[in-house]
Amino acid sequence: MKEITLKALDNKNLSIALFEPAGEIKAVIQVIHGMQEHKERYFEFAKYLADNGYVVITKDMRGHGKNENELGFFALKNGYKTLINDETIVYNHFKEIYKDKPFILLGHSMGSIIARNVLISSSNRYSKVVLSGYPNYQGAVKIALLLSNCMKAFGKKKQSKLLQNLTVGPFNKAVQNPKTPVDWLSYNEENVLKYIDDPLCGFNFTTSAYNDLYHLIINMHKAKKYTNVNKNLKFLLLSGADDPCVGKDKGRLDSKNVLDKAGFNHIEVITYEKMRHEILNETNKQQVYDDILNFLDK
Repeated sequence: MKEITLKALDNKNLSIALFEPAGEIKAVIQVIHGMQEHKERYFEFAKYLADNGYVVITKDMRGHGKNENELGFFALKNGYKTLINDETIVYNHFKEIYKDKPFILLGHSMGSIIARNVLISSSNRYSKVVLSGYPNYQGAVKIALLLSNCMKAFGKKKQSKLLQNLTVGPFNKAVQNPKTPVDWLSYNEENVLKYIDDPLCGFNFTTSAYNDLYHLIINMHKAKKYTNVNKNLKFLLLSGADDPCVGKDKGRLDSKNVLDKAGFNHIEVITYEKMRHEILNETNKQQVYDDILNFLDK
């Protein structure tokens, strides 16, 4: 594993871990992690993919990770656009290195939201896309956007328990008799406890960061916004059957339908029984690993 630092358009450092296979390279996988976590949580999965012939790029989302001074904050203005631009910086840098290799986009949770926003204008960069624990659009996000717009006026870097509760608070209510506030993440209790004990996980977003998140959710749901659609792009949509973040069957179908309407015609969906949100960290995660590898190798 190599550690690399790239400069974003606003000169912010982007902290990257690069995993390369020992032998021939099949493709390059650009990973976008979820909210309130960090890239190191994907190292085991990245090593598995590298062992099977793939270059894997994992980056700490701005506002996240061990090298971040302002956890939960993206930018003073248009942070949602900055998050998308960061992925372009990563793609352009590594495309220069791996010129002749196909690129694959993999996003988990909020990372899948950012991935869908990247695809709005740049789907031709990629040959395949994997979306894990993909959150669905809900109409109430427009109200949350208005609320966060008002709250930003009192400080863009202020944290809000109200927005935290509105955004992620409902997820644990879907779990019967939860032992912790984040049981919704997985059935794997060891994974839940590691998340709780990790100071780089579970921190609150600032009001501006929640505002950026709401912009991203609204944009990803507008099928007409997708331009220059790569109709040959192959999708794999993965989620746990008991993941409250994806909106159950109705939410899964809505997320798929938006991509269908946008013009993406090759979408495969797998839903795992007895799994919650972090399917890459469940006790039976090897099934997910293998399904992703099979999709990549096709």
